[in-house]
Amino acid sequence: MNKILLFLLLTVLFACGEKPKEELIDLKDIISHQGNEAEIDKPTEEKDTVSHLFNSALANELGFNLSGLHIYSSPMFPDRFNPKSVRKLVLMQEVDSTLFCQWSYKDSIATKNAFYNWIDCFGPTCKSIKVNQKINFQKDNFAVFLNDTSITYISSSKKMNYKDWQEFFVQSQNIQDWKLLIHQSLRGKANWSRIEKGKYFEISTVLK
Repeated sequence: MNKILLFLLLTVLFACGEKPKEELIDLKDIISHQGNEAEIDKPTEEKDTVSHLFNSALANELGFNLSGLHIYSSPMFPDRFNPKSVRKLVLMQEVDSTLFCQWSYKDSIATKNAFYNWIDCFGPTCKSIKVNQKINFQKDNFAVFLNDTSITYISSSKKMNYKDWQEFFVQSQNIQDWKLLIHQSLRGKANWSRIEKGKYFEISTVLK
C-alpha cells in the first residue's frame, strides 16, 4: 500500500514539473498584422492581371522607379458616367506612391460630359471649378490629361514631372496630342494648356 502511495505521489510531482508547450505562430500571421502589404500575400493571378494594366517596365526606363502595382478599388467621380474601360492603380515606389487612373469613353461627347461634371464637383468638398481657372484643386501634386475618348488622372504627394508622363503616353499608347492638360504642384495653383505635336498652347474657357 505504501509503495502504491509513493508511486502516485511521484507521478503527480513529475506532472506538475512539466513546462507547458509553446504555441507556434505562423510567419504569415505576423506579416498580416504589419502596416504594409507583404508580397507573399499577393496572389499570382492578381499580379498577372495588374501587370497587363500598366507598362511598368517602360515607366522605370523613364525614371519612375516603381517597386510594385496594386489595384485601387475606391469609387471615383468619373466612374459614374459609364466608361467603356477603367484602370485605377496605385504605383508603389520606395518613398511614396502615385495614384494612376484612366477612364475611356465611347466618344468625345461622353468624355466632355464626364469631365465637366467632375470639375463641377471636384474632390470630397465638391469644389466647383471653371475651365482655365487658376485655382488649387487639391493639396497634392496632380495632372489630368484629356483627349477625345479618355481622361487620365495622376496624383502624388511626391514631386512629379508631367512631361515624363507625356512621354510615357507617347511610347505606351501612341498618344501625342491632348485637348487638355491640367497640372498643379504641391499646394500650388492649376496650369491649363493643350498639347499638339509636342507643343503647348493656351486654352480658352471652353473646350473644343
